[in-house]
Amino acid sequence: MKYTYDNENFSLNVDLEEELDVSSCKALRSIIDGYIMRYEPKELIINLTNVKFMDSSGIGLLIGRYNLIKLLDSKMTIINATKSIKRVLELSNITKNISLRSE
Repeated sequence: MKYTYDNENFSLNVDLEEELDVSSCKALRSIIDGYIMRYEPKELIINLTNVKFMDSSGIGLLIGRYNLIKLLDSKMTIINATKSIKRVLELSNITKNISLRSE
């Protein structure tokens, strides 16, 4: 996982590079939450370009980060999801609250 914080736009960008399954999500939760609490961004951008697999743990990871970012009155965007992961996100109804876009 890589991250950047843009001081000008107050956005936290997190690039995920692994499978989002039960084994990876536990560690990612606390790491991403730490960055959110440190920077208090106006927008959290999760880049899924290099994520090839996601199960229900990945959906839980994303929903949990959305709930935290919402407490800060901020927004969350998911970018560059593969076609299959985009379909999973749409079926889970996560796109009702979280923006989904390609770059």
